[in-house]
Amino acid sequence: MKILWCITIVLLAACGNVKSSPGATLSKATFLPEGNYYVSHQKSFSSSMVTEQEFLDIMTTAESIYSPIIKSFGGTLLVESNWNDKTVNAYAERIGNTYKISFFGGLARHSKMTRDGFALVVCHEIGHHLAGYNFYSSSKWASVEGMSDYYATAACAKQLLTALSSDPSDPTDPCDCTDGEKCRIAPEQISLCKDDPELCKRTMSAGQSLGDVLADLGNTPAPRYDTPDKTVVRTTLESHPNAQCRLDTYKAGTLCNKIWDDGVIPRNSSEAAKVACQKPKCWFAK
Repeated sequence: MKILWCITIVLLAACGNVKSSPGATLSKATFLPEGNYYVSHQKSFSSSMVTEQEFLDIMTTAESIYSPIIKSFGGTLLVESNWNDKTVNAYAERIGNTYKISFFGGLARHSKMTRDGFALVVCHEIGHHLAGYNFYSSSKWASVEGMSDYYATAACAKQLLTALSSDPSDPTDPCDCTDGEKCRIAPEQISLCKDDPELCKRTMSAGQSLGDVLADLGNTPAPRYDTPDKTVVRTTLESHPNAQCRLDTYKAGTLCNKIWDDGVIPRNSSEAAKVACQKPKCWFAK
C-alpha cells in the first residue's frame, strides 16, 4: 500500500497538474497532462500533415543546434524519437548529466498539427531544460510549463525554424503580423515583425497550430490571437495553462525583441528579465 501511494505521488508530479508534495521530486515534465488522448479523440488522428521524415528531420536539426549548447553546461543531449508510438505527448527528463527529450508520433499525427507546430513542441521540451526561471517547486532543473512555452518562441524557434525549410503544411497566416489591431500587437512589436516578417509569420502560425491541437484535446474552443486570456494569477502557475493562455504565451515570445543568451540558464527573476519580455499574467505572477 505504501509503495502504491509513492507511485501515485510521482505520477501526479510528472503530470504537472498539481504541485508536488513536500519532498517529492519531479521525474519528468510533459507537454500535456498525461492521459489516453488517442483513444478519446480518434477522429482527430484520421489524417496527418506531418510526415515521418519531417518528424525525424526536426529531431536531427534540433539535436545539431542544442547538443553543443547543452555540452557547454556539462550535459549530454539525448533525443528519443518514437514515430510509431501512439502516445499523444512529449516529455523532458534529467538523468544525471543527460538532458533527455522524448517525442511520439501520436502527438505529431494530430490532424491540426503542422510541421512547424511540432517543431515548437520540440522547443518546449528543450525549454524545460534551458528556459530557467520560473522552475517547478519540486525541481532544480525543470522550467514550469508556461516558461517552457515562452522559451519555445522567444528563443528556440528563432533558431530551429530558421534552420528548417518553409513548412509545406503551413495553413494561411492566422493573422497579419503587421496588423496591430487584429492581432493585438503594440506598435513597437509591429516593427519587430517587419524586421523578419517570414519568421514572425511562421512562428505565429506554428503557435496557432499548437493552440488548435491543445483546444481539441482539451475539448475547449479554439484560441485566437485577438481574444487573449484575461485571467490574472496570484501565484505563478506550474501546471499546464489552458489553450488560450498558451497561445498568448507563444505570441509574447514571438514578439519579444530581446536576444536570448544560450550560454546562461536564468536562475532568478533578475537574470530572466535580461532575456525575457512581459509574460502573460494568465500563468505568470512574478
